[in-house]
This record gives sequence, structure tokens and C-alpha cells, in this order.
Amino acid sequence: MSDKQMTTSKNESIDHVEKVQSMLKLTPAVDIYETPEELVLLADLPGIGESSLKIEVSRGVLTLEGEIQDTDTETQRSYYRQFTLSERIDADSGKATMKDGVLTLRLPKNEEAKPKKIAVKTFH
Repeated sequence: MSDKQMTTSKNESIDHVEKVQSMLKLTPAVDIYETPEELVLLADLPGIGESSLKIEVSRGVLTLEGEIQDTDTETQRSYYRQFTLSERIDADSGKATMKDGVLTLRLPKNEEAKPKKIAVKTFH
């Protein structure tokens, strides 16, 4: 390879250098509580919009994912968290809402898992 070819090759590789954005991976804070009818999950996801939030249940594992681009610092933030769900949870009937950076996910229990009352009869 001649000196001219080496210089040309070196200049071409410099022209194709791209700026790499930094990625900040975060684990969101989550509160979970259970009522007789459902499992409720509250996750802090500041800056995440509805379009950039992904909620998925696969093989009994709930996955929360979201990404946002911070325009001030050109840093991309990514939220990620997983939970194993009980078989008693009906994930297909779940409902999610987002307000002020807090995700509220309500997952109802299967009918078999809900508490049942047994009537007591007294005999005289």
C-alpha cells in the first residue's frame, strides 16, 4: 500500500466517526400492594411518556421498560424492571394509567384467587 493510499484510507475512516450518546440505565422505584381483588403496582418513571413506555407480560414475568432523551445533556435514560407474577393474577385484564410520572398498574386476581365468604348456619 502506498503512502497516498494510506492517507486516503485514514481520512475516510475519520469522516465516518459518529458521536456516541451516553445511556443512563435506571431501576425505577416501585411500590406494590395487594387488595382482595387485585395487585396494584406504582412505579416512578419521571419523564416517560405513554408512547415510550412498554409494559409486557410473558410467561408470568411482568416487564416495565421506557426510554427518554434528555435534550439538555444529550443523555438517554432507560428504565427497566421485571417482576414474577403469581398464577393467581389475570394479567390480560390489567389496566395501566400514567399521571405526573407515576405509573399505576392494576392487575386483577383470578376468580379462584379472590377470597370467598362461607355462611355459618346455627342449629338450635
